[in-house]
Amino acid sequence: MRDREIPERERSGEGPRRRKRKKKKSHRLYAFVVLVFGIAIIAVAFMLLFYVQKIEVSGNEYTAEDEIIEAVKDDRLSMNSLYILGKYALGKGTVIPCLDQMKVRMKNPWTLKVEVREKPIVGYIQNGEKYGYFDKEGLVVCESSSLMEGLPYIEGIEVGEIRLYRHLKSGDTGIFEQILETSKEVTKYELVTDRIVCEEDNICLYVGNVRICLGESVSSAQIAQIEPILEKLGNQEGTLHLEHYTEMSKTITFEAGPVSEELQPELEADPQEPSEEPGETG
Repeated sequence: MRDREIPERERSGEGPRRRKRKKKKSHRLYAFVVLVFGIAIIAVAFMLLFYVQKIEVSGNEYTAEDEIIEAVKDDRLSMNSLYILGKYALGKGTVIPCLDQMKVRMKNPWTLKVEVREKPIVGYIQNGEKYGYFDKEGLVVCESSSLMEGLPYIEGIEVGEIRLYRHLKSGDTGIFEQILETSKEVTKYELVTDRIVCEEDNICLYVGNVRICLGESVSSAQIAQIEPILEKLGNQEGTLHLEHYTEMSKTITFEAGPVSEELQPELEADPQEPSEEPGETG
């Protein structure tokens, strides 16, 4: 009976079908292995091609280039240029507090270009041997042992601990806010000042050999008058009173005479250099 059954199965085609099934399975397995191997090759090529080798930074003046690069590469996946581009495109990338804007684009698969716009500095406070530079909101955006030229020095008011990327704080918040407002307006009108001083709740600017008194509250209208008046004064030395100047009451007086010596800045910079600028405009 067994001898008869075998030929019957062969005649029925079950044997060849099994062999075909085995061949199909082996072909599928081979195709799967090739597919996995191909994906692995593509993945490796992708990682190698888009591996970040260089980051070019532009637009920074006081922010260190290394600090910006570290912010861009702040996680373990940030070695891939496409990942970094996607991260910043979705607004998930790290932006340093001293920057208003940070754009990342691809120069080539292995090189990124980072363009930044820093927050404008409106003044600085001396902190021991270092200088704390702050923006219009009172945020310390830079701390350096180097003195930047062309920025007003703030004095006459006590502030708390000066720390990078922290807001300055003062016990007298009202007058401190007015000092910040003064710094902002001075920057707005591109007025070059030596110092902004709080003298018994009276805010004064020092521009060369002229002391400008603004009072307890500072307005944009007051700051707008300064440069035209300085041009008319030429090299005259004295005190310009704008405390009572408003859009309704346009009272301005100038008191000729030497500026008080006790109010001169205690800086290493030569105090005579800035005083030449008002004379040149006159």
